[in-house]
Amino acid sequence: MQNKTNDMTKRMTISVEDDVYAILEEWANQEVRTVANLAAALVTLQARERQQTKGK
Repeated sequence: MQNKTNDMTKRMTISVEDDVYAILEEWANQEVRTVANLAAALVTLQARERQQTKGK
């Protein structure tokens, strides 16, 4: 996730079910990152993909 000089990082809180958190936790551990960092990366990728698809 890259921030440009004029961009601000926004924070948000989400709730997920225990089983989903367990999946994310295992995935994050495999990638040596935090669950929050993994979730942020996934949201960013999907949002950008959607924006590109929407423009077509």
